[in-house]
Amino acid sequence: MDREVVVSVSIRADGYDRETSMLEIEFCDSSGYQYADVPEETYHGLMNSLGFNLEKTDLKSLNEHIKGKYKQKTIRRPRLNLFKGILET
Repeated sequence: MDREVVVSVSIRADGYDRETSMLEIEFCDSSGYQYADVPEETYHGLMNSLGFNLEKTDLKSLNEHIKGKYKQKTIRRPRLNLFKGILET
């Protein structure tokens, strides 16, 4: 599935397949998830909530309208923070 980069403080990219109603989300920590049988209007609602803000309304929308309501599959785990402790002073 092709993903497109989005403007968000927490979501890096998303993709949606109309034929299968599959939503795919990649987060800024490189983790990725697929959600099955997501209606197209729900996908568009999530996309309309995205934006660069400190309140993370995109995560609020994801939690309210998608997580726990559609079957979730992990496609990529978060990457390790290799610089943790090194860059902190």
